[in-house]
Amino acid sequence: MLEPADAGNLHQQDKHGPDATYSTAVLTLLDGSFSIMRVAPGTYYVIASQPGYVSPLAALGISAADMRKPDEDLKQKIAKVVPRITVQANLPVSVNVTLERGAAVSGTVLFDDGSPAAGLEVQLLVRKKDNWVPMQSGPFDVSTQAKTDDRGAYRISGLTAQEYLIRTNLRLSRMTYEFSQGGTGMSSEGDYSLPIYSGGAWRAKDAAPFSLRLGEDRGGEDIQIPVNKLHSVRGVITAASDGHIVNSGKISLLYADDKSEAASADIARGDSNFSFSYVPEGDYILRVKSASDVEYEDTPNPPGSVPPARTTTRFLHSYGSTDQAIHVDGDITGLTVAVPEQPAKKAQAIP
Repeated sequence: MLEPADAGNLHQQDKHGPDATYSTAVLTLLDGSFSIMRVAPGTYYVIASQPGYVSPLAALGISAADMRKPDEDLKQKIAKVVPRITVQANLPVSVNVTLERGAAVSGTVLFDDGSPAAGLEVQLLVRKKDNWVPMQSGPFDVSTQAKTDDRGAYRISGLTAQEYLIRTNLRLSRMTYEFSQGGTGMSSEGDYSLPIYSGGAWRAKDAAPFSLRLGEDRGGEDIQIPVNKLHSVRGVITAASDGHIVNSGKISLLYADDKSEAASADIARGDSNFSFSYVPEGDYILRVKSASDVEYEDTPNPPGSVPPARTTTRFLHSYGSTDQAIHVDGDITGLTVAVPEQPAKKAQAIP
């Protein structure tokens, strides 16, 4: 792939705006050779990518957006690892590009009875200052996540040499299918999610990080999900003023010691209860935000449309946020969390 090396080398700007950048890409032949024809005169970086290998730009953590407007410091870093060519009218240019085999990590995600946890997304985290954050997928064939197969196995390759954590999530989603003469439609709404980290830890700070070297193929990074230590927490939100059930809101389950989020859930239409289906034993704080009384109205779509109707949500009354401490050592049902009225806004002087 050719990427313009200079900010002024952006052709066809008049059609797509001042920030448009055009990359020319081709596939190599079986012997690794390539040819790119009809290249506009200018200066370019020559970038190669291949699954399982590390692009020099990926190794530097450089994105396509960075390439479009590089500062002088970034230009110097790029110049050290990426071939740069100057194309002149009607003159050929030859260049060779080298890629290095990346690292790979693999493992299995199993439940504590040994059965596979199939279809779960496994994501790589990298350290950023004092936090572990998701590794960003780049434009150079760097895959940062995978799905477990029917045996619970996963593998992620083409990784740079650094320290990593593995994270997966237990998720519950509400799937809706609509069938009509006009076709089939499907919508999905996430109801609940719980992260699990390397070694089966519930929090990143308790997980065991690992380091990869270029070319290393590391296996055995497994996660076991201890279902027998997970419990459900279910309840309702009520208005502190009169005790009626509030039918909309966002609920977070926070660890009591550091207030980090363990899981989150929403109150969905048709069920005024909130529900956390997989909660590890321990002390928590239930935090309720965006609690509201809402009214739903279904409006039919034209005949044959999928879905056959659209829903409009009308907010009737909003409430303030609240925290409530709970201890989980078994299933909890019938929990009630009362939310206060919205605090009155302070009057502001008009100059």
